[in-house]
Amino acid sequence: MVIDFQPEAANKLKEIHAYYKEKSELAADKILSDIYDALLPLKTFPQMAAIESLLSDAPVTFRSLIVRSMFKVIYFIDEDRDVINIATIWDCRQDDRKMRAEVLG
Repeated sequence: MVIDFQPEAANKLKEIHAYYKEKSELAADKILSDIYDALLPLKTFPQMAAIESLLSDAPVTFRSLIVRSMFKVIYFIDEDRDVINIATIWDCRQDDRKMRAEVLG
């Protein structure tokens, strides 16, 4: 399977990096590296993450992979295209109710 970052997810990665870079470029790079590393097993086992309960009524099945206990990678699988679509990177310290609006529009 191929991993594809949706525009919102790509923007979130940039925002996360920019925020932490102000404190430490090394830390910012490490966070992004940890996120990318956490995604690698999805290529062979895309169903490994839990179904995201806050999005359980969405038209597709969203899953969430926790990274560093601070971030959730929210994704869905397109079996027909053999693609894992990364919808967003969610900061777990935010109000979860906002996640629905961000992911579902």
